[in-house]
Amino acid sequence: MRELKFFLFIIILSLLIGSVSVVGINQQNNIFLNADNNDFYFVQITDTHIKHKIFDLSESTTKKLNTVLNKINSFKKKPAFIVVTGDLCEWAGSDPTGALNCQAFISCFYENNGHFYADENFSIPVYTIPGNHEYTFDRSLGNYHNYIDSNHLETEDKYIINHGDLTLFFMNSGPNYYANPFDWFDIKGDGLYDKDISWLENSLNNCNSQHKIVLMHHPAINDRNENGEMHNVIARNRLEFIDLCENHNVDVVLTGHTHRSVIFDKYENKSYNPPINCSNCSTLYIQTDDCKQGIHYRNISIIGQDVWIEDNIEVNQTVLNIEQLEISENIHINISKKTFLNSLIMGQNKNQGLIL
Repeated sequence: MRELKFFLFIIILSLLIGSVSVVGINQQNNIFLNADNNDFYFVQITDTHIKHKIFDLSESTTKKLNTVLNKINSFKKKPAFIVVTGDLCEWAGSDPTGALNCQAFISCFYENNGHFYADENFSIPVYTIPGNHEYTFDRSLGNYHNYIDSNHLETEDKYIINHGDLTLFFMNSGPNYYANPFDWFDIKGDGLYDKDISWLENSLNNCNSQHKIVLMHHPAINDRNENGEMHNVIARNRLEFIDLCENHNVDVVLTGHTHRSVIFDKYENKSYNPPINCSNCSTLYIQTDDCKQGIHYRNISIIGQDVWIEDNIEVNQTVLNIEQLEISENIHINISKKTFLNSLIMGQNKNQGLIL
């Protein structure tokens, strides 16, 4: 009798797994959305470090940004929007040279009614936040506000975007942190002040969306050195920020700054192997690789009740033909079965860390 029950269990399990319809799998492990109109994805780009052609004779930085934008525009299913998480320019500041860099950055996009888009049809809006390279030594964001985003001065570059059942909280993690001389070489961000934490807490308390994502330039969690210290993270209110995200069920914190791709959970476990279903674990702290040395982007998909963190993709700067573009697009997954399968394989639990 036990053998019969076990045999039936194996059959049922096989049917469940077998019913997951994978239409196309590529080496990059992306997830592409099916025909459900309620599902969508957006793209994160970060650390583009654009320089004007006066300072970049080959215009390599703008060419890299245009390459990734062309790649994104080639997808059959277009993203809902694009986010660029800081260090948009090599330097922005408030002087004329930084102004030229900002102008070079916005030249890569289409402008309509004071907002930037990735396509000429104005269907893919672009949202930005400043990084430490947007600041001057006197902590000014003059050129960033004059040329890139003048809409959020009153809130000090904190703002909220809603799309479907997703709310995104954009936060400014500040210039380089100089308060402690011992941290000068750690490239920490000034961080979040008490008023920033209060703004986020109030915003989260008033948020009715099922999914919540916070975006800023500097990460809140990173590797520790031999002395147990974290470099390249926010200096102020780091632990308070993490507690706030955990207590309010934030799905993801998306950042750049480190010029690498890695995913941490709150326990500082890390993974380099997306896709990951965020619905099966606590808040994930994402670092996405830059668009300066390489050409990178990351898709984040909202599929059914789940948020999926996809792989950090590197794009070749050579012109791709249509077959290559189609091969490099994403996986089609049967949405009704993927959560079960992902939980079974990944061994994740909302109250546990990543099982790596």
